[in-house]
Amino acid sequence: MVLNLSNSHKNDPDSANKAAPMPAGPIVYREDGNVDWGNMWDSFCILALDGGPPHRGDFLYAPDNPNINSESYQFAVAEIARGVLEVSGLTAVPAEPGWLQIQCNSEGQARWLAEAIKEENVQARFEGAWLLVPVGDDFRLKKEIKNVITAVAKTTHYWQEHLAVEVKQALAFQEKLGAIWRKVKQVIR
Repeated sequence: MVLNLSNSHKNDPDSANKAAPMPAGPIVYREDGNVDWGNMWDSFCILALDGGPPHRGDFLYAPDNPNINSESYQFAVAEIARGVLEVSGLTAVPAEPGWLQIQCNSEGQARWLAEAIKEENVQARFEGAWLLVPVGDDFRLKKEIKNVITAVAKTTHYWQEHLAVEVKQALAFQEKLGAIWRKVKQVIR
């Protein structure tokens, strides 16, 4: 599956500028000092419509051997999970080291979001209806943590508000065909 969320710049003479990574927006804080992820942007549409350029310049990968017992890892897990819930309404929980898993409504949604998040230069994958995004002990609030949450915000908003119903139906149909094919393969064995 190939996603190109940034088609709008192809015929634009300023496309080189539009293909550059998005500049970082300011972080908005609540009175209690926590980041207010749900009110970070004026509108999620600004982030999501037409896709825009990737949020990150360099690709953000899940770390190979994060120290999952460190305070910094635990902070990154908690902050990304909190941010994901605020921007998408989806629940994130720790998976294997270096990954958070986000419960999606379907395998099709998880697959589509994983591909869209990769377009944002953030590593992502899916396993069934779980979307997996990176987390690390060296993730910083204003950098990698914000990058993961922003990519999830941008793509889930696009999925929820702007993706055609026919695309979602096609993904659901592919899921059903995949399940039938897995059953047929078991019978053949």
